[in-house]
Amino acid sequence: MYKVSWDRKNNSILLDDKTDEKDQIVPPRPVFFEELNLLGFNKYWDYPKTDAPLLWSIGRRYFYKGGCIAEAKGGNIYESPELIVTYKGRLKPVDVDRMIRKNKESLYVIQNEAIDFVQDTYKKHKEKVDYTAVAFSGGKDSQVVLDIVSRVLGPDEYVVIFTDTGMEIPFTHENVEKTREIYQELCLVGSLQGSKSHYV
Repeated sequence: MYKVSWDRKNNSILLDDKTDEKDQIVPPRPVFFEELNLLGFNKYWDYPKTDAPLLWSIGRRYFYKGGCIAEAKGGNIYESPELIVTYKGRLKPVDVDRMIRKNKESLYVIQNEAIDFVQDTYKKHKEKVDYTAVAFSGGKDSQVVLDIVSRVLGPDEYVVIFTDTGMEIPFTHENVEKTREIYQELCLVGSLQGSKSHYV
């Protein structure tokens, strides 16, 4: 199992099975400018509106170059959270290409382990089910699962199911459409709310 540590110099993370216990962190999630704007961090920091992540979050704490620079406390749909900010200045986006290059070997091993898992699971259960389905939300996690499954199974061996709850952000709809273009041979079942498209 790979451990996660900070790559402080590059405002990034490293995957390594030899990471020292004291350097190991809980896997953070990337934070994009939309979240920072929504919470009100744009009052404290200058940052670009970019597709790349700007910060990392563990729980409700926000990290930049491996250091905690803010925390959000309280708040709900009607009230803004209290923001405790310890850093003032400009945020530079994460260099995603560099992060991928630095983690390339670890990512390759993880990818192959996932491919083996899907292959073994499919062989073990394919006679017990009528059809194999991949649930697709349009988000990053289900995109990775779909990619891995598509490397193992032929397009006639499974269907992809997308359900639009009506609460998806525009990016989700864009991603579903792009996925349909990339995986044209797949059976993508579902529809987009407010759209005349119904996939079958």
